[in-house]
Amino acid sequence: GPIIPPSVPMIIVGALSGISVGKMFLAGAVPGVLMGLAMMVTTYIIAVRKGFPRQPWQGVGELARSFTGAFWAIFMTVLIIGGLMSGLATPTETAVVASVYALVVGCFVYRELPLKAVPKIIIDSAVSSAAILALVGFANVFGWILVAERIPQAIASSVLEITDNKFVVILLINILLLFVGMFMETIAALIILFVPLLTLAQGVGVDPLHFATFAVLNLMIGLTTPPVGVCLFICANIARLPLTPVVKAIAPFLLTNILVLLLVSYVPAIATWLPSVLMD
Repeated sequence: GPIIPPSVPMIIVGALSGISVGKMFLAGAVPGVLMGLAMMVTTYIIAVRKGFPRQPWQGVGELARSFTGAFWAIFMTVLIIGGLMSGLATPTETAVVASVYALVVGCFVYRELPLKAVPKIIIDSAVSSAAILALVGFANVFGWILVAERIPQAIASSVLEITDNKFVVILLINILLLFVGMFMETIAALIILFVPLLTLAQGVGVDPLHFATFAVLNLMIGLTTPPVGVCLFICANIARLPLTPVVKAIAPFLLTNILVLLLVSYVPAIATWLPSVLMD
């Protein structure tokens, strides 16, 4: 979810670090696809081992009909990325275009959004946007305080006195973020930790775009990591199940996600290749 554009955590990262939001969106695309494929494989293995019933193959025609039905929704992602990549629109302008597009498609193409519901949706969206913009504002202030007090430099110096090995530092950062993600919401963790850890990562030669990508991916995994993974509680509540069996069920997927995280962390091209091809 948060690694695939449009992504609120990536917008927060852009506000904190000055990294292009468009590049962040593109950097998350390949890791997102890798994670999706890895989870498909995990699901297949679990289904085979537990003997889950198989649905008969409906044929290419059914697949084509499903794709046709989802085309207009999928095209919104193309619209967002295309606007940013081409330089025809800024991230803010792209957001406006995407919002209008979603409104038109929902009301007049899918016809699932009644016009009388639009005013309430606009008000709810304004409230949500205000909360996000407030977070961005606080993130900027907090980042300024950190820089003024030279806290990122102090943290980087302390760690580099222990080791300056790039691979070890990346591993330590991932362990820290995984631990923090167990207890803290993603955006709050980014606001507090991103700038100091970015300084540390740059100190050992990690590309800022690469670091930002695996940091967001890492904290996304925290949403499903006990004891305070927000998604765990939501899913358990929807399914009306105790938390313990839900945690046991997601364990294989958690392991899969961590393996993908390590792959992205130690193979920078997975994150940086697409932005370099399309935007540099």
